[in-house]
Amino acid sequence: MMMHALRHLYASMMINGGVDVYTLADRLGHADPAFTLRKYVHRIVGAGSKIRIAVRSAYTRAA
Repeated sequence: MMMHALRHLYASMMINGGVDVYTLADRLGHADPAFTLRKYVHRIVGAGSKIRIAVRSAYTRAA
């Protein structure tokens, strides 16, 4: 059980650190990066604010 918890902690830290899903999936041994996203996407801290910043930035550059 402890190894499973450590695996989740590792994945969460990598996602929050900005590691791309393809690299993370490879490191975790997942054949499909979509599986990695489905499994760990809920662990992304501040995802909503990251989206708002990215959209605002895109509109600022376009203006």
